[in-house]
Amino acid sequence: MVRKAPPLVAVVLLLVAALVVPLQPPRLSKELCVQDIVQARAVAGLANFSAWLRRNHASGFIGEMGWPADRDAAQWSGVAEAWYEAADIVGLPVTAWAAGAWPANYPMAVYRPVALGQQLDVDVAGPQAKVVEAHGTTPRYLRGVNLAAGSFAASDSNGGFGTGNPGRYGHDYTYETPESYRFLASRGIHLVRLAVNWERLQPRPFGPLDQVEVERVRQALNHAQAAGLQVIVDLHNYGDYADGGGQAGHLRMLRLGDDELPTTALADFWKRMSRVADNPAVIGLGLLNEPTRLAADGRAGALIWERAAQQSVDALRRIGDRRAILVSGYVPMGPPSWGQMHPVAWITDPENNVAYESHAYFDHDGSGKYWMSYADELRSVTWPPPALCQRLTPMNRQVLHA
Repeated sequence: MVRKAPPLVAVVLLLVAALVVPLQPPRLSKELCVQDIVQARAVAGLANFSAWLRRNHASGFIGEMGWPADRDAAQWSGVAEAWYEAADIVGLPVTAWAAGAWPANYPMAVYRPVALGQQLDVDVAGPQAKVVEAHGTTPRYLRGVNLAAGSFAASDSNGGFGTGNPGRYGHDYTYETPESYRFLASRGIHLVRLAVNWERLQPRPFGPLDQVEVERVRQALNHAQAAGLQVIVDLHNYGDYADGGGQAGHLRMLRLGDDELPTTALADFWKRMSRVADNPAVIGLGLLNEPTRLAADGRAGALIWERAAQQSVDALRRIGDRRAILVSGYVPMGPPSWGQMHPVAWITDPENNVAYESHAYFDHDGSGKYWMSYADELRSVTWPPPALCQRLTPMNRQVLHA
């Protein structure tokens, strides 16, 4: 059959539409050149993470990144500036470590109280704030800080911590005040990653949530909403669960994936926690901060985590929670090592609203302890060193955007 030529009017309309709504060109890669090999190492790590995300058509998130403001502060700030420039090109959302009721001698605090008194208002910017604020939120990605005080004095820093000894609220741990959230908003912060603790919220696996702690978290979310901030609720645990202690008696460390803490326990927690976090400010749920202390190590541990994460995603979607879900990687989970334990993206999500979460620290082992001098860090870079100029490609898609 011979097709008739389209009417002249239709041709004209098509031409006008093409002029009014031009095709959007793809974002082009860009070369970034840095000053030394420690900066280059940090940028190369980020490039590795973003390349994995692009290969897997996945979204990403840097849930933690931080650097010290004491020894060699100027050099580490230079690394952070170069790293943020790379993150800007790639288009990754970032929450810097950290803000909250940190003591004056803690060198990683971006924002802290002017003094540790009765009212712990976050109201002072540390030296890192200049870099963080220079690389804020854009329409492509959200940026902000971690609020960690809800995870203070837990099992990673307190050997006696457990469900029977959860710590004293307002003394061992706390959540930020309304004034703190308003201060962060005044500094241009748009996103906070709010740390909560599994044992405090759910004193027994598969059991009900503690209503006193639930109300504290809800109040914190209300404060964030009132200040106009968006929130990721971060379950700031590591895969182990401190059962007992204090008046509850003998302390036992359960590990996710063993008989007493099966992977479905995490899904059960999130099914309950979803209702607690039912606040318009909450745009994402971070399943588990760093899943490093599981019932097995190596690839077996990675498989435990992949199963636990998928079960939690499934549980949230079954109850109708459509918000973004942040899925950390099994150790090593830093950007330079990302993909070693998870060669491919593993989460299946009917909402297509998952971002894989990595944590970026710039010292040689990615621990964030920064115990070596910067001169020693320069000497520690493995051979061959990364190139000082690297080409970075923007992300295909992003879940956490403004």
